[in-house]
Amino acid sequence: MGFQLWYSKHTGIRRKGTSFAELQDIFIENITTKYIFEPLACCKITDNTYEVKSTLEQRDFDTLGVVDENDQKLGYVVQENLGENSIENYIEKFEIAIVISESTPLSELFEILLDKEYVYVLSKNSVNGIVTRADINKPIVRIYLFGLISLFELHLNFWITENYDEESWKEILNPGRIELAEKIYKERKGNNVQLTLLECVQICDKREILRATDKFRDDFEFSKSAFKKLLENVEKIRNELAHSQTSIIANLEWTDFVNVIKSMKEFLIKSEEKIEA
Repeated sequence: MGFQLWYSKHTGIRRKGTSFAELQDIFIENITTKYIFEPLACCKITDNTYEVKSTLEQRDFDTLGVVDENDQKLGYVVQENLGENSIENYIEKFEIAIVISESTPLSELFEILLDKEYVYVLSKNSVNGIVTRADINKPIVRIYLFGLISLFELHLNFWITENYDEESWKEILNPGRIELAEKIYKERKGNNVQLTLLECVQICDKREILRATDKFRDDFEFSKSAFKKLLENVEKIRNELAHSQTSIIANLEWTDFVNVIKSMKEFLIKSEEKIEA
């Protein structure tokens, strides 16, 4: 019954605000890099190079913008490149490959940062900001990721119910996992008459159910190992979000983190196409 909160098998009607496209629209049209970038700290071209390097080290910054006597930006310097000469010898220009607009959607930012630790942000016709991988930990990004993972789990539930009659999926799990799910079910049920046992099953159990479901894996072109790895990494991110950890990417390499987000999005697009076909 729980999945009918977003999709009715009887009517084929999707509930408003439950599709991946709608989730993406919110974060493409309204929630952008504008809401998470930091102002770009700057030094003057006349500043002492040693002092600039010391400032970067103290603040744990990799880069600073450089301005002239009239506060016009000339470019930027990178800490590791600074030597003993004057600042003007180390100024680099803001090339298009390392500058994004403040209107860049959050949903695109992960892949932009795939091979870069940070990018500069164009705001009000000038490079006034910087966004780094660390900014992914900010609340508004967590909201997007939580929504993405929640929708991903709803789709997993849907495909389990599509491939199994009632609770026949229980045969795949060991008795201990079923016992845990039933315990959670009893604790959560209360007056929630629509709650199902499946909704009380952990994501690691859903992984094992669908991993053992040949039709599902064939339909979505998953190998057993690839599906297992994807669900393990999704679970890592979800746990970091649920426990409000300082860093939600601490347990994953950045490349793996970005690929998990990309894979979830690709799965949701394909899943919705199949559901609505």
